[in-house]
Amino acid sequence: MRLVQLFLVLFVAASLSAQLSPFEALDGMGRGINLGNTLEPPQEGAWNNGPAEEAYFDAYVAAGFTNIRIPVRWDEHTQTGAPYTIDAAWMNRVEQVVDWGLSRGLYVTLNGHHEDWLKQNYTTNNKARYDAIWRQVVERFQSKTDKLLYEIINEPFGLTVAQVDDLNARILGIIRVQEPTRIVIFGGNEYANAEQLFNAAIPTDDYLMAYYHSYDPWNFAGLSQGTWGSATDYAVMANKFQAAKNWSDQHEIPVHISEFGVKVNADFNSRMRWYAEYVGLSDLHGFATSTWDDGGDFQVLKRTGQVWPEVKEILVHYYQDSPNEIFATSAQDGQGNPVGMVEWNNRMSNNDSIVVERAEGVNGTYREVARLAPDASEYMDTDVYLNGVFTYRMYTHNAEGRLTHGYPARVSLTSNVQAAYNGTPQTIPGTVEVEDYDNGGEGVAYQDNDAANQGGGYRLNEGVDIGGGPNNGFVLGYVGSGEWIEYTVGVETAGTYSVKAEVASADAASTFTLSFPNEASAAFSTPLTGDWNAYQEISANNTVMLEAGQQVMRLDITGARAFNLDRIIFTLESNATEDESISAGFMISPNPTDSKLEVRLPNNLDLNAARLQFYSAAGAKVKEYPAASRSVSVDVTDLPAGTYLIRLMDGEKNFIRRLVVR
Repeated sequence: MRLVQLFLVLFVAASLSAQLSPFEALDGMGRGINLGNTLEPPQEGAWNNGPAEEAYFDAYVAAGFTNIRIPVRWDEHTQTGAPYTIDAAWMNRVEQVVDWGLSRGLYVTLNGHHEDWLKQNYTTNNKARYDAIWRQVVERFQSKTDKLLYEIINEPFGLTVAQVDDLNARILGIIRVQEPTRIVIFGGNEYANAEQLFNAAIPTDDYLMAYYHSYDPWNFAGLSQGTWGSATDYAVMANKFQAAKNWSDQHEIPVHISEFGVKVNADFNSRMRWYAEYVGLSDLHGFATSTWDDGGDFQVLKRTGQVWPEVKEILVHYYQDSPNEIFATSAQDGQGNPVGMVEWNNRMSNNDSIVVERAEGVNGTYREVARLAPDASEYMDTDVYLNGVFTYRMYTHNAEGRLTHGYPARVSLTSNVQAAYNGTPQTIPGTVEVEDYDNGGEGVAYQDNDAANQGGGYRLNEGVDIGGGPNNGFVLGYVGSGEWIEYTVGVETAGTYSVKAEVASADAASTFTLSFPNEASAAFSTPLTGDWNAYQEISANNTVMLEAGQQVMRLDITGARAFNLDRIIFTLESNATEDESISAGFMISPNPTDSKLEVRLPNNLDLNAARLQFYSAAGAKVKEYPAASRSVSVDVTDLPAGTYLIRLMDGEKNFIRRLVVR
């Protein structure tokens, strides 16, 4: 009897500790997230994030994620010569972070990340070093639960297909010496896209999982250009998923999409559609996912305070039967009042009521605004106002009680009437504050490449990226080429103005221009100042000649690199008018002309200091002559047809005349 009892105890214990199969692990992994830009910089905390914190893992679990991928760089913490010992403090730190995940029941993927030294120089010595790293990793982590998975290497760009095949086989062999049943994840070469996975050799092993990454199409997901959501976009994504599913079924290997995402400054509605379709297709095909979260361009969790943006609900609670084809639009009622309309395709039956939530502004908090019938497919919102931004989302529960979210859709209710902010034009000469751009909304007073106010500091209902700046002020940031903003200004005095701006950038040099209705413009070249908060005052490449009165100034972002812009300062250099110049004896003829121009100078002019300057309508100086005598003959045949301003100055006096060249 005792032998039978002992046998049963041993049988139960063995069953409880049985190794998970790859497909069982895949099912348990479900939906996850990356702890990106944290343990893979040269030193922890060296990039945009601080060191990892245990509280992040509580936030992951509370959000509903079930796996965490922990990218780790080993190179900076490993000896360059044999025996290639990993620094003990670093190994302890990595184990601590891994244990934070495992102790909370999360599946954890541990890899080698940003090991460029190996990818760029696949030499015998470097291979021996990477082999040694993995031997030490296995030695340290072999006793961990089977919810820990090893990923051989991240995105081995620089290695050939043959080299990656060699690397996968060799590291797998090293792992198997001590861990014959630990699940190991392999991928293809280059940036580990699906197409590279399909070309990779498949090692002979019973405990394999495959991975690939996707930021497709790169122009949208990686560069924030354009929009996503056409029929072609959906078809291309579906075809790629089907190809991966076919490969998985053919080789009986589960697939982990261990990185995917869209930059936070991409078009909002497109970004929400992209994430939803990506998660929905992963759900359909049975793939595990780990969205890329780097705390920066691809931020998902706002780590300070552990705050989740709206994309989290898609990543965790969007399914194949979630509401889709969601569109938010603006309309008017019979009295001309604004109305927000949101429509969707209802794909679920036997669900409870559909709850509609709304957030005001681009950083507002969602609150319930309607509870509709289970089969509802639209909602009309009359509690809105002009120049407001409203984001809608809906959720329901299926018959089993599963929370099922749609994806958010945003609409801007603009008045389409441009006017000075607060009804008061900004004054020139003086300082133009960039945050006080005109009312009127997207396409009228400004054009921004995405609908979100990424700065989140001022005028939160609008899409211009305004954030906090020096001296408790505000600055324009997250700028992109092709964006523009307009300001109604009041020029008190006609004349020539010098223009300065306060800028900061930790990125690279860039450019922007200011333009006015009289075709005057000022061009700026922004420097690299070394930090986003290191502001430097710079001067425009030219002065501008402005007419008096109220007018609209346009700011165009012409460079491809980002910078912060605090304010623009106009200083009057010369207030001479044409009438004053004629009265003083500053005469030009003939006007218009297409050849020679005769210039007669005032009698009281100091000829030793006098200069004659020609400016284009855009404000660029195109000619300059010394005023050597009272009469000057100027050849203008080399000037294109157009309007020019002639400025005469002697250090004390300034005169101006307008010239038309035919």
